[in-house]
Amino acid sequence: MSNAQKWVAVVLVSFLVLLFVGFLTNPEEENYLNNFSENQSQQIEEKSTQQIYLDADCVTCHGANQEGTENGPSLKNLSTKWTKQEIISYLRNPDDFKNDDRILALNSKYPDSFMPNYNNMDIKDLGKLADLLLQK
Repeated sequence: MSNAQKWVAVVLVSFLVLLFVGFLTNPEEENYLNNFSENQSQQIEEKSTQQIYLDADCVTCHGANQEGTENGPSLKNLSTKWTKQEIISYLRNPDDFKNDDRILALNSKYPDSFMPNYNNMDIKDLGKLADLLLQK
């Protein structure tokens, strides 16, 4: 390695060390990174419930805003008819509710539709989904 190459390497390493030290000792950047991280976590949390709804493909039958479609009923005002635990149980195994008056009424309105089971979905995600449905 030539002397010029050695000097370039020393300058480059020095620059990187100073940059790293400056980054570690600058409280404004630390606060910025902490705030950015907290905001990003909140955005991820806020998105996660809606993302669960989208990932479960609820939007196909119930619409993007849970307003219902020709394939499935509106999911608004569920809190007047369902509890969180009932929604979770229903999502895990809709067949357990096939003789329930609420489901029989819906089956007459949507005879060609069926509700898939989500028994393989994480129970925490089902709880978040139930909370979302009870809010509308």
